[in-house]
Amino acid sequence: MSQTAETRAYYVARGWRIFPMRHDKRPLTAHGVLDATLDMVQIENWWRSWPDALIAIATGRASGVVALDVDIRPGVHGPDSLQALGVASHPTTPTAHSPSGGYHILFRWPGYDVRSSTSTLGPGLDVRGDGGSLILPPGPRRRWDPHLAYDETPLADMPEWMRNSEREQPPHVDRLPPRGRDYSRYGEGALNRIVAAILGAPLGRQEVSINAGVFSIGQLVAGGEIGPDFAMQTLVWLSTAIPSLDMHRPWRPVDLLKKMRSALADGMQYPRSRPDGR
Repeated sequence: MSQTAETRAYYVARGWRIFPMRHDKRPLTAHGVLDATLDMVQIENWWRSWPDALIAIATGRASGVVALDVDIRPGVHGPDSLQALGVASHPTTPTAHSPSGGYHILFRWPGYDVRSSTSTLGPGLDVRGDGGSLILPPGPRRRWDPHLAYDETPLADMPEWMRNSEREQPPHVDRLPPRGRDYSRYGEGALNRIVAAILGAPLGRQEVSINAGVFSIGQLVAGGEIGPDFAMQTLVWLSTAIPSLDMHRPWRPVDLLKKMRSALADGMQYPRSRPDGR
């Protein structure tokens, strides 16, 4: 068994739901983090299809993990932000080093929703909570800290200073949106394309992509191709999954969800269903 296969198995044994990620940090599966699973048969099928894929875990309730992404890039030095918060020593908890020279600090999920955020705690400090995901080693220039490795160090409780990132949270979701029901095959295919377009929209096109995509979801709901409950669960997930590409104006999930609810309602005025003969 390869090191990567052994690591996947160990992550699953810890209860960390995983899915395959591209090296450009885009998911390889249709639903991304929604597909994260503990099913080793499905996981190994994925890696047979994409043997070079990186391992990503679903953060938050799904895996019982909240992560602090301490980033280092030109003009941003996450460790300095930690010092500004008064964090004088590194927490004793599993820590993975990333290609940028930064690191991911893993904590135990506290038992309530933790909102993912970008630089809310400080420049270069991103929180990966409910609805989020995190790429873990192995991979190019990715490694576990030898003194704080996942297989030797228990998860520490999420510290009090991280709670400052939880200013506003999206509505609570007890579970990830269900798969295999509450939508037609046509609706599923259309939804996959819409979600992929929204998540892949470049800087400057995100708002247009969100409005157009969610409007289309509303049309599919009105046409009976997607159930309304599933549509809303998908929007709640999207509100935390859409990447903040503009670091000067990061997305807030509550604001995104408000925009998406409005676009959904507009789309429901114009039903769309599977064309006849298809």
